[in-house]
Parts: sequence; C-alpha cells; structure tokens
Amino acid sequence: MVTDKGRMLESKEFVAWINELGCNLHYITPEMHQANGQAERYMRTILNMLRIQANHKNLQWSETLWKLQLVLNITRQKTTQVSPLNLLIGTESTTPVVRALVRDVAIEGLAPNREALREITRSRARELLSNNQIKQDEQVNHRRSTPRQFNVDDLVFVIKYSQLAGKLDSGMRGPYKVVEVLPSGRYTLRLLGGSYGKTTQAAVQFMVPWRGEWSPETCAAFFENETNDDEETEVQIEFAPTAALSMPLLDEGVVTDPPTSPVAGPSGITRRNCVEDDSPSGEAV
Repeated sequence: MVTDKGRMLESKEFVAWINELGCNLHYITPEMHQANGQAERYMRTILNMLRIQANHKNLQWSETLWKLQLVLNITRQKTTQVSPLNLLIGTESTTPVVRALVRDVAIEGLAPNREALREITRSRARELLSNNQIKQDEQVNHRRSTPRQFNVDDLVFVIKYSQLAGKLDSGMRGPYKVVEVLPSGRYTLRLLGGSYGKTTQAAVQFMVPWRGEWSPETCAAFFENETNDDEETEVQIEFAPTAALSMPLLDEGVVTDPPTSPVAGPSGITRRNCVEDDSPSGEAV
C-alpha cells in the first residue's frame, strides 16, 4: 500500500491494521509526488470531476462518487486503447458490472469465447504498457545527472517549496542531520533543534549540504588572507611609481642642456634662450 506521510496514516493503529491484513506499507517521500505518479495522475482526474459535480451541480462528493467510478471504468485509456472494464470482464459495456456479467452468462453459448478475447486484450495492453514505460524512462533520464551522495551524520538543509511564507522566502528548512541512507536517493533526517526525536524523509534533489554557522573563528582566517592580499597589492603599487620616476645622475655621462645665454636679435634687443622649465616672463609672444 502506497500512501503519503499523513499523521493518520502513520498512526500505530493504522500500521497494525495494515500488517494484520498482510500488506506492506510504503510512504511517499515529501515533495516527491512522482514516487506515486500513477495514483497522483488518477486522483487529479477524479478531483477535477468532483469539482464539477460539487460546484456546478451542488452535489455532495460522497453521493456522486459511484457515478464517477463507473465513468472511469468504461472510458478507453490512451495507453492501453481499451477500458478498465474490458480488461476486467472482457467486454465493453456502459451498464454496471453485475448486469454485464448476467448478460454474458445468458448468451454464453451464442457469443464467441469471451475469456480468450479478454486474455488477448490483456496481453496487448501489457505490451503497450511496457513500451510506454520504456519511452517515459528514456524521456525522463535523457538529461538526468548523477545525484550527490550523502553519508550518515552529514548536516544538510532541505528545500521545501510547499512551506514558502512569501516571495522572499528561500524555502530552505533545517539544518537536518542524516540518520539513515535509503535506496533510490532518499534519506532519513532528524531536525537538530526542537525535533523531539521525530524524523522525516527527503530526496537528494532537495538536499543542500550545510557547512556550519559563520563564527568569528571561521571568519578570521578568511579576513586574514584578504588582508595579506591587500598588503601585497599596496607594496607593489608603492614601488612601481618610484622605479618609473627615477632620474639618472649627472656623472653617468648624460649630456645636459647648455646654460642659457643672452642673444642679440636683429633689432638690437637682447634676448635669452628659454628652456622648458623656465617660468613664463609674462610678455606677449
């Protein structure tokens, strides 16, 4: 029996009753609805039909449920190309099952072998279901990558979109501690604070490793490395312009500009050769 992790389905009385019937109880991992995809798809169709009956016809869902069951049983399915009722009794009928069986018994000698046709139909439906399963597996696993592996005692956060408190909420809850590794990429987790020993399950797709809280000791090494990098950068910047502005000495054989001397112009006015470093005289040029 496949169920979700509702409180009434996890109660000791319900679990004991299921065990007395000789059934195995399997719980779906939260946020992993595809684990019970067949039932989820079936219930989606039923809920849509119940909304129409309850909202538009003002009927109680418990009073109209048997009609919906009959409609689903006589509806031809896309994958098997036959109705569930045909696979069950070997005939297509829009009447209840009891009337169909009574009619088949009354005309048993005149109709073809109903059981043989039913077995042929079941064999074809089984083949179609197998082909559809292979096709869906190829489509889903086409871009699937190898998930991360966690070990016991690892600390993780769990993404729970169903518990979002607003648009700015990250949806991450925790931290949790991994207490058991389950098959198919599932883990049993225990909340570190305020859990009272209660455990939950999560899939690896919604688990994020947690490295611990930021503490002064943890941050000290980070800021120390950053300070050292800044000091090295400052030293490089300090020495770079000094090397660029260094001037050669006079005794290194470098020819310097000759001193300025007065020169007489054509008009008899004495002029002086100016160098670039001289201050402007203020005269118009």
